Amino acid sequence: MSSFLRSASVRLPLVAFLVFVVISFISRLVLLGIAFHDVGSVVSIGHAFATGFLMDGVSGFFAAIPWVIYGVIMPERILISRFGRYLTVSLMAVFASLLVFITISEAVFWDEFGVRFNFIAVDYLVWTQEVLGNINESYPMLPICAGIVLLGCGIAWFLSRRGILTWAVSAPSSWAFRFATLALGLALPYLAVTWVTQSALLNFKNQYDAELAKNGCWSFFVAAKEMELNYEQWYRQLPHDQALALAKKDLITPIEAANSALPDDLQRNVLRHGEEKRWNVITICMESMSADLMTYAGSKRDVTPNLDRLAGESLFFDRLYATGTRTVRGMEALTLNLPPTPGQAIIYRPEGKDLVTTFTPFLDRGYDCAFFYGGDGAFDYMNRYFSTAGCRIMDVNAWQKSDVTFKTAWGACDEDLFNKTIAEADRNFADGKSFHYFCMTTSNHRPYHFPDGKIDLKPNGKRPPAVKYSDWAIGKLIADASKRPWFKDTVFLIVADHCASSAGKVEIDVTKYHIPAIIYNPGLIPTQRVSAICSQIDLMPTLFGRMNWSYKTLGYGHDLLAPGGSPFHQRAFVSNYQKIALLEDESLAILKPKKESTVYRCNSLTGELSPSTEVAPPILDDATAFYQSASWLFGSGRLKRKIHEALTPTAALK
Repeated sequence: MSSFLRSASVRLPLVAFLVFVVISFISRLVLLGIAFHDVGSVVSIGHAFATGFLMDGVSGFFAAIPWVIYGVIMPERILISRFGRYLTVSLMAVFASLLVFITISEAVFWDEFGVRFNFIAVDYLVWTQEVLGNINESYPMLPICAGIVLLGCGIAWFLSRRGILTWAVSAPSSWAFRFATLALGLALPYLAVTWVTQSALLNFKNQYDAELAKNGCWSFFVAAKEMELNYEQWYRQLPHDQALALAKKDLITPIEAANSALPDDLQRNVLRHGEEKRWNVITICMESMSADLMTYAGSKRDVTPNLDRLAGESLFFDRLYATGTRTVRGMEALTLNLPPTPGQAIIYRPEGKDLVTTFTPFLDRGYDCAFFYGGDGAFDYMNRYFSTAGCRIMDVNAWQKSDVTFKTAWGACDEDLFNKTIAEADRNFADGKSFHYFCMTTSNHRPYHFPDGKIDLKPNGKRPPAVKYSDWAIGKLIADASKRPWFKDTVFLIVADHCASSAGKVEIDVTKYHIPAIIYNPGLIPTQRVSAICSQIDLMPTLFGRMNWSYKTLGYGHDLLAPGGSPFHQRAFVSNYQKIALLEDESLAILKPKKESTVYRCNSLTGELSPSTEVAPPILDDATAFYQSASWLFGSGRLKRKIHEALTPTAALK
């Protein structure tokens, strides 16, 4: 062993490896401190740290690769020279600073999402303009960056003063030995990727412990690699025809007719009689508006007085669940009416364009459809998705400069967004054209900045004041719209995209998906409270029911108030990228990669899970049929607008 260590090509990566492991251990301690009240038992924490040590080790092999290369290619006479030693210390300072930066970034990310780096972190790397602007507005970046550099330099100085870096470079070796070291340095990471899988190691009942056991760098690259998860390869399956038949059987309700008898034709024809109502529709998708921010779910913070009032004057859904944890996932559910297929949201994927959406019935009736957003709609490919669905793009790039009175890195404030929406509605009304708008808010998002003087709270970088401002903007929208001539024929659908947080102590905590939904216009929609378990995907079909519309659909949502409704309506779909689940009544079926699955008895009000005692619970086949058929439907291309338009009531795609 001592002779093996007599080479800079071995000593340098060894030092870097140890620095990586030590800083990763410190990072885990920091995250434990943040999540101290949420983690499991001492035994479980010990398991998390032991697993984490292994994850840090295999990740450290990758961190050491640049140092292997550096030790191999640098001539010995340069390494041991004064210049070489200064260069090595400088590179170590950069390396250590980068690791400190990752540690701090993980702490901030954990504080926001309760997890290690995942898909969201990958997205943030892609959309640097909005994200860097958000970070700069949320945190004092100059002192933070200065502190990171000082810590990195301090680590390098310590290693230098202790003679560790001098020891690392003062080791002559032959070129043959160097290249053998290079081969080993590249082989170890390859073997690590081959033999170690994150999902195989993280078998924890408490999800905070599972996240604690991960290594952030490893998790980041796993997330980047697995943007999409092939359902057939990774998840529990039924025979294809059986899955489609079961999904088709469960999807058809008394007011619907199958498009054809073919088992692979999932299109249904929603049939209603009588005169259709030609109402305008304005959908408000609210950023991070959890149910627990409102009084109906027990909040005592008094930050949603307008939403609380509207809930009592509307068609209100008090047990509705978001399908995921990202804005694009909420948009997908509201406009495609599909269960969340595993991996990234369909909107984000390259194939997520030219699709049949809930805008299609409006477009068929000559409506003007538009997507309103106070930021740059290129973010998360929203513009691509909405424009190819038939919407005009009314993001901030389509506004006049005077339309923006206050903005953050994410875009114009909610008040500006709604002012622009009303102005466009005035224009459509003057032109005699019905309209359907989809508006995405941003103010209830870090950095939580908003115009001062609008509410009785000051912006302080925390969520509650931002929630109250967003609520105020909703109240102002309704008040301003009520003075317009088009208000009497306009319905407002107000719903959250996802909850303010998604982390939980169990595999999937359904309380972290509980969101409010309101269909409002007292002159058009009778006041009613719907207490059935339901999903974002059910909202537009329910609204279509109130408008008495007949239409063709490939969506999985239902009119919750349709005549002859069945107990099947008591269900919701929830997901967290890799785990996809079905909540029916008080049971929760979770489908996981490697074709694993778990069924629990679930208290949907508290999120508490207990193992199911049923040998073969029907919910497991229901969940499999829904998700398997939805993944096949999207993958087959049958959601494309051209293909959908070619379908007739008596013919289906072969």
